Amino acid sequence: MKKMIGIVLILCLLCGSLPMASAAGGIVIDGTWSVLLPEAPTAYEAYAAETLRRGLTEALGVEIPTVSAAENRYIAVGSASRADVSEVADNGYRITAMDGNIHIAGTAQRGLQAGAHRFLEEYCGRKVYTQDIIICPKTDRITVPFDADVVYEPFFEYTDTDWNSPRDAAYSMANGLNGGPYRTLGPEMGGTVDYIGSFCHTMGGLCETWKYTESHPEYLALHDGVRTADQPCLTNPEVLRICTENVLKLLAEQHDPTAPLQIVSVTQNDNYACCECESCVAFENEHGGKHSATVLNFVNQVADAVKAAGYDNVAIDTFAYTYSQAAPENIVPRDNVIVRLCSIFCCFAHPFDAKCNREFMQDLADWSEICDRLYVWDYATNYSHTVAVFPNFNVIQKNMQILYEHNVRGVYVEGNYYVDRCDTEFSELRAYMISKCLQDPYCDLDSEVEGFLKAYYGPGGEAVGKILDIYSAHAGSFDGTLSIYYGSWASMRPMTAVTVALTDALWKRAKKDAKGAYLEHLERSELSWRWWKASAAMGEFSYLSPCRGDEKEKLFEDLKKAGVTMLHEGCVEDYAAFDRDLIRYAMPDEWSIDDRNAEHVQKRIRLEKLIEKMPLFAVVGYIFNLIHS
Repeated sequence: MKKMIGIVLILCLLCGSLPMASAAGGIVIDGTWSVLLPEAPTAYEAYAAETLRRGLTEALGVEIPTVSAAENRYIAVGSASRADVSEVADNGYRITAMDGNIHIAGTAQRGLQAGAHRFLEEYCGRKVYTQDIIICPKTDRITVPFDADVVYEPFFEYTDTDWNSPRDAAYSMANGLNGGPYRTLGPEMGGTVDYIGSFCHTMGGLCETWKYTESHPEYLALHDGVRTADQPCLTNPEVLRICTENVLKLLAEQHDPTAPLQIVSVTQNDNYACCECESCVAFENEHGGKHSATVLNFVNQVADAVKAAGYDNVAIDTFAYTYSQAAPENIVPRDNVIVRLCSIFCCFAHPFDAKCNREFMQDLADWSEICDRLYVWDYATNYSHTVAVFPNFNVIQKNMQILYEHNVRGVYVEGNYYVDRCDTEFSELRAYMISKCLQDPYCDLDSEVEGFLKAYYGPGGEAVGKILDIYSAHAGSFDGTLSIYYGSWASMRPMTAVTVALTDALWKRAKKDAKGAYLEHLERSELSWRWWKASAAMGEFSYLSPCRGDEKEKLFEDLKKAGVTMLHEGCVEDYAAFDRDLIRYAMPDEWSIDDRNAEHVQKRIRLEKLIEKMPLFAVVGYIFNLIHS
């Protein structure tokens, strides 16, 4: 009996010296654990360890220490880890259970940081939904399977979007965004992939076309028989010299030799004035008659000069955009050239591989065939009527999968970059969806969205999810297509009065008993629905509604209250200049400074005043609107 008791005591002592295991057979992390660093950690390793330590402390409710020596009960980070990452791609990571402890290692500049955030998300349930809404369930123990072995390799080398939260460094780190224009990630965070100089539409500045309108008009594009400073002539050797010198000057001033990648944008101006001089046309005819031929040839020569100057970590970026979107023949980008293909003409009611987007898919396939570093500039906003619903939710994930499967290496999704002046609709949701799909195009997006809706809208999130389903089911105009420049009413196929009433009921249900931030979020997002109804003359904005004008005035006041000062891209509104007749009788799509003095708007105002005075005309107006829609 004494011998048996002694064995039991020895086993108990042994068990006490080993990491705890749950009844289910996993490794149990509790408040006795620590984060293990090497004795002389780099700032990068120390930052990853602190990220883990803070996250674990938050989850467990107990201060977790960072140590440089431990025999067991630890999460080892960086060079203190024994996780094998020798075959893991750059900026990837490995999280593995080994000998009852956890080991996290990463590659290149960002892998370890990404691994730390993945551990907190995967095993602690920590979610960074917005820069202000971070969910971390409280627990006294975190269980990791004994055989855990998570290996991640980035799907894209460059990931970027705008909106609000993606500008925040902590949000970007947690959700895998690394592009430079909208955030700064310090070296301890792994750094950003930065553009040196301007981000886009740079040729006018780099080629200094504005200087030579009188002295050297031959430097300027010949378009429709006239020399114009809107674009340079890309076959003129002096233009190439000027541009190259300016690029090298930028690099001399701002180049960082320690950065993994820096990019200089040499991209066409935002207009259609491509050069049609004899030399440019002849060169393009030799390469399939594509305008992209002169663009690519020009950029290749700039890239050659950059490489010859010893800038091995620099890439030159150019556009496949509007007139240069189709790939040329018999010419390929240099290995230090990035081609950014733009999806500006696409339909966003359907994924890229749908029939309505076949031209883009052909361009994507052609560029993928010849370009080793293909990026895509995508879009996720209605730039003509930004307040309105833009129902592209169902294509976000599929489009990212298509881009990855066509060897795209970088993606920027341009959203509502002026969201601080026009924050309606679903800006934070859309930013989160995009970020998660850039991080992993094959993630369980439905689950991610469900979690976001609950965290952001509270109990009303379930109803908002149903509303999003309705929006997606009606995405597009009569022909089913959805452009980033459609009128508000055309962004969703006309709904029946029953569907509008159902959607109204869902918004009402979502707001029932909502308070504080939940209610504010719901009311802000609902503004886009109210705007759509007012533009489509549906619901309380119907011609048959006696409170139609009052509701438009209320919508206007609520927009002001929400801080909306831009109704669309490029135009800050002076609300003091809005007269009551415009607000009460015009459609919201016509409130903009670009439209409000137009004759068709004045005609509508006169018609609606007549309808208000003579309700019988409302029936005529209602029928007219149905036909018009």
